[in-house]
Amino acid sequence: MFQHCMVDLETLDTDPSAVIVTIAAVKFNFDSDEIETFTVNIDPKSSLKYGMTISQDTLDWWKKQDKAAVDAWKLNAIPAEEGFDSFNEFLGDASKTTMWAQGIDFDFPVLRYSLRATGRAIKWNYWNQCDSRTIFTVANFNTKKGVRVGQYHNAIDDCRTQIAWLKQILSKT
Repeated sequence: MFQHCMVDLETLDTDPSAVIVTIAAVKFNFDSDEIETFTVNIDPKSSLKYGMTISQDTLDWWKKQDKAAVDAWKLNAIPAEEGFDSFNEFLGDASKTTMWAQGIDFDFPVLRYSLRATGRAIKWNYWNQCDSRTIFTVANFNTKKGVRVGQYHNAIDDCRTQIAWLKQILSKT
């Protein structure tokens, strides 16, 4: 049984109401290399009817990113409702799962907004949310010099990278 889950989103805004274009999640334990992965691309148009937002600043930012990262979230995009149902199915009963994200003020608020807006359950407890960025800061770990897995701004690669860095740091304590 997995005790932890790292989540990463790619979005079209930076507000909690942001349109999500990719949800990635990786279930893991700190004492094992075994993982279970999930990724889904969401059709941005299907989110607009729920009041989710797109900002020009974020669209402009995406234009400056690697084309492969942008192309990745456009592949096999499905309606928001289906994407959020798939995510919740992947999580299962996450009431005892420690949920991780890179920062406290983005992925979780955006996911909560989107799940609520589409009438989906939030499967994890807010008190089980953890922030990898805080661990990196406290450990004085320079993420610019850390070895990455895959490509920047590819949500599943970002999850795998953050897990690898957490394991690297926490194995030294």
